Amino acid sequence: MGKLYGVSVGAGDPQLMTLKAVDILEKCRVIAVPRTMGESTMALSIVEKVVDLSSKRVIYMDFLMTNDSESLERSYAELAERLCALLEIEDVAFLTLGDISVYSTFGYIGNRIKKEGYDVELCAGVTSFCAAAAAIGESLCLGSEELHIIPFNCSDIEKALELCGTKVIMKTGRKSAELIDLINAKGLSSCTIVVSDCGLDSERIYTSLDDIDAELGYFTIFIVTDREKFDEA
Repeated sequence: MGKLYGVSVGAGDPQLMTLKAVDILEKCRVIAVPRTMGESTMALSIVEKVVDLSSKRVIYMDFLMTNDSESLERSYAELAERLCALLEIEDVAFLTLGDISVYSTFGYIGNRIKKEGYDVELCAGVTSFCAAAAAIGESLCLGSEELHIIPFNCSDIEKALELCGTKVIMKTGRKSAELIDLINAKGLSSCTIVVSDCGLDSERIYTSLDDIDAELGYFTIFIVTDREKFDEA
């Protein structure tokens, strides 16, 4: 019986993959790759630049893009069943962008695999917001400052923006313009830096919201913090 490895591949730059991630991927013959709507995956393209996959068996795991809970549960169960069948024979490495523990598709599958009696191991990685902070040369938090990681579709995004400390807004999707309007309305534009496609060739850093003249991509991070911290950096 094999082991399922949840392998974090970092935030875009292949050099951000850990030695442990590379070691696991070199050992596993089967690589499971999550994707949505039949699209090619960024996680796989990152790995291909570091690990020779020519002798690997790549299995695509298609995730639904829907809010229907019943359809999602059925899809997760089917994907877990596919992985279990593979694990009866050998180890499997499941790729995920950033870190496996932060808003990862693996989270919907890993626990189901555990309940079926298979070993599951997580390999940590560099998160998108840590890579973004490095890209802009800023500390996300110092001393006793608070750090909040917030998905745009949280229960109350307006209230979340009023929290003390640094707010990292993720998962904006196609609603970046709505978030920008909200940040401007709350007078936080001078305290905000936006990083899009961090670590990729298409990476863009916006220190002013006024400079954003195009629709932001899915891989966009908003960092909202105290102006004093920006000034000190």
